[in-house]
Formats: sequence, C-alpha cells, structure tokens
Amino acid sequence: MSFPKISRTINEQEEHVKVQFLTESLELILNREKCVGCGTCARVCPKEAITRGPVGASRRSPETEDIIPEVYNPKKCVFCGTCVVMCPFSALTLKKNGEVIELNDIPIVAQKVVPKIEFKAKKIKNNQGVERTVKQYAKAEVSIIDEECAKGCGSCAEVCPSGTIVIAKRPEHGWEKSKNVEVADPDACVACGACDNACPTGALQLKIIEISTSGEYSEMFWPPLTERLKNLRWNEKGE
Repeated sequence: MSFPKISRTINEQEEHVKVQFLTESLELILNREKCVGCGTCARVCPKEAITRGPVGASRRSPETEDIIPEVYNPKKCVFCGTCVVMCPFSALTLKKNGEVIELNDIPIVAQKVVPKIEFKAKKIKNNQGVERTVKQYAKAEVSIIDEECAKGCGSCAEVCPSGTIVIAKRPEHGWEKSKNVEVADPDACVACGACDNACPTGALQLKIIEISTSGEYSEMFWPPLTERLKNLRWNEKGE
C-alpha cells in the first residue's frame, strides 16, 4: 500500500475526507445537517479544495441541499483548518488520529496565523421554524435588485437561516409595484451568505462590512483570507 492514502465518503448526514499517512491520519468532517450552505468554507479555503453544492442551470430555484458545499478535490485539501475556524455554524470538524482537534489547538489558531474571532453565540430561527445557534462574527448589508429577481423563485427566503428574508406580500392593488422577496428584519441577518450563495440571478447581494477580531495574525495569511470571505459573487467567478 502506498502513502498517503486519500479517501472521501459522503452520505445524507456527513461528508468525510481523510488522508492516511504511514504513522498518522488527518480527517475533515462536514455535518450536512448543521450546514446551511452559506459557502463560507468554500470562500476562505486557501487551496480552493471546497466548492458550493451542485447548483446549475437546471436548478432554477436552489434549496439548502443544493448549496451545501463539497470537498470536490480531496488532493488539494491540506487540512489547515481554516474552514473549521471560520464556519459560523460549527458544521466542520478536524480530526488527527481519530481525535477531534479543538479550535484553540488548530495550528493556524495556536500559532496566531489568524486573529481571535470575536463572535456572539446567537439563537436564530428560519422561516420554516428550524432553530440553530450561529457564531456571528460579521456584519453585512443585504440589497435586492427587484428587476433582476426571478419571480416565483424565493430561494433566498428558503435558505436564510435567520428569517431575515421573506416572501413579499402581494400588493392590494394591481397597479402597485410587486416585489418577490424583501428584507424583513436587517438586524436579524447573521452575514453568513447563504442567500447570496443560493440566488440564481445575482439579484440578491450581500456585502460584508465588518469582521470582528482581536489579537495578532499573519499579514501573509489573514488579509487575503478576509478578501476571499467578502467575495460572495459566485456568478462573477464564472460558475
């Protein structure tokens, strides 16, 4: 048997990517039930080993399961833990020799390659009543270009984990301008990016305006990471 040996398994609940060396193993696990498809892991990955789910032209109105990310190229993954550290929903876990590596022990944290992420643990509920806890460390602004919104879509409202975006009520009079979706509560937004990730037309745009951190960090690593985190426009990447 040659080393390293790389394997990838996926089912409805979890995705496992594992590399087995001669004397140790590293494993990245995605909990697909905790994941909301925000795409944070895919954006911050320094090796571009992760991509958002298989959203394509054939899927006019993506749902959460369509945008859940995948480690599409396990050979690119270096198990640095960037995705684990930045995931707002604690959906990713890193293991070494079968044991979970705690966040503070992940090398990029322990060696101050990234600063301390100053987050607030926030209870949120989506439009379907599903409750989650999010580590909110960013603030964002949501804008909707009504003219570009696909009428009858509603993907952004479907995937939003905090109920920030809702299907707009029909106007009382026929001559009134009709909206498809609207931002119901801007303060409820947790800046995750799921809505932007799911929008099939680019009509909904989320702009991250603040990332809360403190402490030391590597100038070579952290500033480029924050730029990738803020780059939410998948359609500008030719996807």
